[in-house]
Amino acid sequence: MEQNKPFFKIIDEICKEENIEQKRISYNWIRELKKGDKTHYIMSYQLDLNSANSYNIAHDKFATYDVLKSNNVPTIEHRMIFNPTTRSKFYGEDFIKEAEKLLLENNNKVVIKANESCEGKDVYFCSNKQEIEDTVNKLFKSNKDTLSACPYIDIDYEYRAIYLCNEILYIYKKKKPSVIGDGKRKLLDLINEKNQNNNINIEIINDLDMDYVPKNKEEITISWKHNLSNGATPIVIDENDEYIEQIKKVALLAGKVMNIKFASIDIALTSNKKILVMEINGSVCMNKFSEVIPNGYEISKNIYKKAIHKMFEE
Repeated sequence: MEQNKPFFKIIDEICKEENIEQKRISYNWIRELKKGDKTHYIMSYQLDLNSANSYNIAHDKFATYDVLKSNNVPTIEHRMIFNPTTRSKFYGEDFIKEAEKLLLENNNKVVIKANESCEGKDVYFCSNKQEIEDTVNKLFKSNKDTLSACPYIDIDYEYRAIYLCNEILYIYKKKKPSVIGDGKRKLLDLINEKNQNNNINIEIINDLDMDYVPKNKEEITISWKHNLSNGATPIVIDENDEYIEQIKKVALLAGKVMNIKFASIDIALTSNKKILVMEINGSVCMNKFSEVIPNGYEISKNIYKKAIHKMFEE
């Protein structure tokens, strides 16, 4: 566990300011917080607020989808694929066929992802049956227990809502990674510069022409993912955002339905202006946000401070 991340620095500061006694346990993986006669734990980025069931449902993308769907929360469709090694009694070729059927229903565009993953890892775009099979086999070989097949949806922006006990504390949105041309350099050079400046390795759209020289000020989208860790651009929004009230309404509904107390809720604004829940994260990690958004560190600290206050009120 990297203890130099903003999250851990913030927790140290809050404990000092709030007179909370803190002890680091298990090679710093666990932090024990004591105040008065109450003791709570932080494990990795998980505060001691959510029930085990709520956290485990949020940690599983298909389970999240199924709970939201059963409660009429607008969400992106998921279809389950079981690992034949670990879930053999549930497994059959029909599960792969479901993914292939989804491919045909969605113009040869499907996303295959591990149900327990984060930061856009183990999430793949597939455009034909062979890519589906290769991706499924690759994920199964890496010991993934279950996968989901989802329709690929063209998303304008991904909104992230920070939810705490039936309240939305903060919302920002993310734009897919892009580069701006200067009329001189090739697309490959612009992407390499972006990767180097951000210390990341962006997953590039396969059919981009790397020898293309974008015109001066021409913007080229280079990835289909919205993860900050993959080079997406965070955007501060205000009450003038025309979708903010709808986003808040859906996020509040999703949080209540999940019976979760502290979470980040990712919501897609599609190109045809539908609002759909993408996933819910029971571990609220704001490291990248705190580094790239103006006043991001202070915003993050205020959120975690409120969550820790709630934790000791329980």
